[in-house]
Amino acid sequence: MKLDLADVDIRVIDQRIGMGVGVGGFDTVIRVLHVPTGIIIEMPRLTRSQWHDRQTALDALEMALADVPDHAGRAALRERE
Repeated sequence: MKLDLADVDIRVIDQRIGMGVGVGGFDTVIRVLHVPTGIIIEMPRLTRSQWHDRQTALDALEMALADVPDHAGRAALRERE
């Protein structure tokens, strides 16, 4: 299945993480949602570059879409929403 960026919702989320008493921090997560199938990929920060992390998440989404069954299976996934 060819990935169309119009079908993808990309969000960058800063999550607060606790690291002990009085110590806290933030962790960045890239969340990619493929709207037609409902597949969600969440990637933690892997590099210092948000662009590279986004590309890694999109590559993971393409691999996940390769495992989606043919048109009949995709139609069933859309009906579930």
